[in-house]
Amino acid sequence: MILTTCAACAAPLAHNAPRCVRCHVRYCDATCQHDHWRRGHKQMCKKIHRGGNAEQYYAEKKYKEAVAEAVEKCAGDTKGQTCYICTEALHWKTKEGLVRGCSCRGTAG
Repeated sequence: MILTTCAACAAPLAHNAPRCVRCHVRYCDATCQHDHWRRGHKQMCKKIHRGGNAEQYYAEKKYKEAVAEAVEKCAGDTKGQTCYICTEALHWKTKEGLVRGCSCRGTAG
C-alpha cells in the first residue's frame, strides 16, 4: 500500500514527497509535517515505526478493519449451521476431519 495523501491535510502527494525520518509518513511540505507533529504524531511515531513503518502499519490497520467488518456481516449467515465437510467426512482410522483447517474448527480441523 503506497500512501498517496498527506497525513496532515489529505492532499494528493507526489512520489518524492517529504516524509517523517523515523516512520516514513508522507507530507505535502515541512509546514504540514510540523503541524501533524504538534497534533499528536509524536505519540504515534514510534508505534508506526515498530509496526513496519507507515505503509505496512496502515495496510495492516485497514486489513484488520476489513476482517472485523466481514466477520460481523457473516456472523448472522453461519449462526447455527453445521459444517458437513469436517463432521461427515471423517478418516476411518483417526476419526479426524479430512479437511485440515476447516473454517468451522479453525486450525484444529
